[in-house]
Formats: sequence, C-alpha cells, structure tokens
Amino acid sequence: MADEAKAAKEEAKSLRADDIPEAILVTDARHKIKLANAAALTYLNYKSEEVVGWPLEKIFPELPTGLSTLISGRGKLVEFTIKAKMRGGRRAILEFMAAPVKRRGRVVAVLYIGRDVRVHSLLETEVKKARNYFRSIVENSPYGICVTDASRTVMMSNKAAEEILGYGREELLGKRVSLYYREEDLAELPDLAALKQGKRLVKQLHFRRKDGAEVPVKVSYAVVGDLEGNGDVVIESYSDQSDRERVDQLKNEFVFVAAHELRNPVTAIRLLLDIIFEDKRLLLDPLLRGYLAKVQEANERLLRLVDDLLEVSRSEAGRLKIEVAPQPISEHVVNLVSEMRPTAVSKGVTLHYAAAPGLPLVMADPNKLKEVLTNLLANAIKYNVTGGSVTVTHELQDGMLVTHVSDTGIGMTAEDQSKLFSKFWRSEDLAVRAQAGTGLGLFIVKELIERMGGRVWATSQRGKGSVFSFSLPMAK
Repeated sequence: MADEAKAAKEEAKSLRADDIPEAILVTDARHKIKLANAAALTYLNYKSEEVVGWPLEKIFPELPTGLSTLISGRGKLVEFTIKAKMRGGRRAILEFMAAPVKRRGRVVAVLYIGRDVRVHSLLETEVKKARNYFRSIVENSPYGICVTDASRTVMMSNKAAEEILGYGREELLGKRVSLYYREEDLAELPDLAALKQGKRLVKQLHFRRKDGAEVPVKVSYAVVGDLEGNGDVVIESYSDQSDRERVDQLKNEFVFVAAHELRNPVTAIRLLLDIIFEDKRLLLDPLLRGYLAKVQEANERLLRLVDDLLEVSRSEAGRLKIEVAPQPISEHVVNLVSEMRPTAVSKGVTLHYAAAPGLPLVMADPNKLKEVLTNLLANAIKYNVTGGSVTVTHELQDGMLVTHVSDTGIGMTAEDQSKLFSKFWRSEDLAVRAQAGTGLGLFIVKELIERMGGRVWATSQRGKGSVFSFSLPMAK
C-alpha cells in the first residue's frame, strides 16, 4: 500500500496543468494572469504568451463578486458564471470556481477552475423555449385540458377548461375532480391500469359548473409518466357539447314532427287498401290485385319506418313514455309466437317455446315489452335459413329475469357485433342486405330495455346463428 501511495504521489507531481481538461487560470493577488492551461486557451482562442501578464479584467469584463474576500484571506471559495472575452470580441460563457493559494498564511495567488457552459446554456434555452411553446399550445387549445395525479387531484388546467367549468385556475389547482364531476359519473372514472394499456377511452358526461348549471362534455382520457418520474398523471381533454346538443335537439324535433305528419297519410293509404281488398262489391283483376298487394306491402314497410322514427325521436327528445308494472312475460311470448308462426312457416323456420312453470313477473311496460319481443323474434326469423329454428328461453340471474332468443341463422362477425345496437347501422353482409330493414330496430330495443331497468346483449358466430338476450328486473 505504501508503494502504491508513493507511486500515486509521484504521478501527481508529474501532472501538468495542460493535462487537465478543465480551464485553469492562475492570477497573483493583483489579478495579473500568471498561468493559463491549454483548455482555457482553447476556450478563449488565445496563445499563452498573449494571455500571461494580462490583467484579469481583460478577459473578465467585470471581476466577480467575492474575489476581494479571497484576496484578504477571509473567503475559501467563490463560484460564478461569466461571459469571458474571446479573440475578436466574441464571448464564451464560462462557469468558474475560484480559490485562494496561500503561503505562510498570506494569499499569493488565486486559482480559477472552469468549464465552457455554452452548450448547456443553449440546451437550457431550447428546453425553455420548447416548454413555453408547449404551454402556449395547451393554453390556447380550443379543448379544455386538465392534468391530474393518480388521486385525481388537478395539477394543471388551461383557459378552455376554466371557461367550461366556470372555475378560476386557483380554484381548480389542488382540488379533486369531484369538484365538477357528478357523483354518478365518479364511479365510472377509468382506472390507471386500463389507461396504461393504451386504450382510447372517451365518455359523454355532464359536468357541474360553479354556477350549478350542468354542461354536456365529451371527455377523453390518457395516462403518461410525469417529467420528474414521480408516477403517472392523467390527461383529461374536454369538448363542450352544448351546441351539438342543441342541434341534436332541433334535429330530433324535426324528425318527430316530420314522422308524425307522415304517419297520417301513410295510415290513410293503409286503410284505403284494406277497404279495397275487403269490399266484396269490387271485382279486382288478378293483375291489379297483385299490383295493389305490392303497394300494400310497401306501405307496411313505410309505416314501420315511420313508427320507428317516431319511437327514436320520442326517446331522444325525452317524450318516450314508459309505465312499468308487473308483467307475465311468458304470456306475451306465447301470444307473439302464435301470431308470428305463419310468417315462420312461410320461411321454413320452426318456433319453439315452452313456458317454465312459476316464472316470476317482470317490471315492464306491456306495449314496449311486446315491441322488444316482436323485434327480436322477427329478426330471428328474417335472418334464419330454411329448415332453421328459433327458441325462446328464460333464466334467473341476480334478481333479474333474462330472456334468450336463439336462432340457427346466418350469424354475425365479431366486428358486426360491436356495432349491432347503433342507430341506422346495418351490416354489409350480402345476406343481411338482401332483407329489408332500417337499422333502427335493435337501437330501439336497447333504448326500451334500458329505460325499463334492464340491459340487452348478443352473442353470435358467423354461419352458426345468434343469441339475443335481455334482462328485466323481477317484480317484488
């Protein structure tokens, strides 16, 4: 060990100032430069013979504060950043530490060790510009933006978010999102685990403003790691849907009025055609009778479309009246199976239903329940195959009565199932397109079932049939 220490000491003695990569300057007590190493000369773009003997002020335009305490022996170390003069008048940004050199208790020189911080300074400037640019984009975004931590406490908000919510920035920062979320929506907030999977989560909500009013918003969620590495933050983007909601309201009003006005002439045509076919005094030519039958068929389709439009517009305009009461669902199914059997037979489809004894009553609107069952049975027959079958069954699940309408028909792809209950949507499958339809039936089924306190879903396999299921609360 002693040999190693001796070798290290000898190596240190042989070390020259030019071997050190940091800039080194040595001045006497009167600030005259006595030594400048190669790194310092490179930074300043001078030669050694030019610099040695110069007053320090020739390189440092202003002597750093605190040098006088070093010279007097009262100070031990001074740190400073300075724009040193280079050849040609340019400046180099240097960061220095200055320390006194003493002999016999008296300061005889000052040692400066420094480095060029121009690159560091440029990087800091660029980062600062990028941050300011980002902040400017966020602040002037037309969408409201709030950044929250994992506990859903607001860390940042922009001007648009404050306008949507009616709260000032100082009122939002440090507060939980429960300040403006409705209680029923808080339970449906996406968790971080779901967001970390990269799923795009969008919700249609109503926020509670500071003045108590509710504003419709579309909220998008994303999660990112914060810049300090202290965990994850959630970015919530808000889009005010007030104008869109007003337009939708006007559209629904228009559809409702238009469908209501259309129903009168369509119903009149239906009645007139019924009279023509039933009046024994009229002797209709077989060809004319065939034409009138086609008119009657088209009129029935138009009437169903008008009725569907009325149902949708009533629902979306808040005019849909549903009065639930205890209902014997098995009686409804028995009656409808009997009514629809001729249609099924004409398509070569068999209907199966065996009412289970002691089946509980369900809470439902009788007319709406019939509409739901009619739609599901009609679809099961329509999209079936010759020789196929339709079966209706029930089961109890968690206080709900679940009804399944199963068929052995054409089935659906997974992609089609994801869009199944959307308004006006119809599959591009040729077998589906071959059948008349509006794309409203299943949308209406979903609306009616959910308004009666249940839910509806479907499972299917292409070429192997489908099962449409809905639940309704049991009567107490």
